[in-house]
Amino acid sequence: MTQRNKGCFKKGTTPWNKGKHFKAGGRSVETQFKKGLVPHNYRPIGTVVAHSDGYRYIKIAEHKWQLYQRYLWEKVNHKKLKRNQIVLFLDGNRDNYKPDNLAAISRKELAIINREKLLTKDNSELSKAGILIAKLKIKINDKKEK
Repeated sequence: MTQRNKGCFKKGTTPWNKGKHFKAGGRSVETQFKKGLVPHNYRPIGTVVAHSDGYRYIKIAEHKWQLYQRYLWEKVNHKKLKRNQIVLFLDGNRDNYKPDNLAAISRKELAIINREKLLTKDNSELSKAGILIAKLKIKINDKKEK
């Protein structure tokens, strides 16, 4: 009975190209990314960009972006938001970044607000009341569970 090749190296076998350096052939060297060059889509830290979904993002470090409304809320309130919290536009306008138009809520509260349609466009005071109703419903459900 003969052993079939399973496509793997046997232990102790050294590959034929061990220790050799790869040298690109042809004209591929001309198109390779060179050390020190900056890509065409590079953005410096602090850049604010708008995405197609209407939200804006700010670059806070290399390879790290954050929602702009979340960044502003943390900067104004001097608090770090938890992972399960989001920042909501009270009047529904994604271009209104005034501090009194931003509210930090939990995702649980957001689920109730969306299900019960408690967020109103153009009236931030009614939206604040909707947030309070969502918090009240969560408290009631917690008491029922206990």
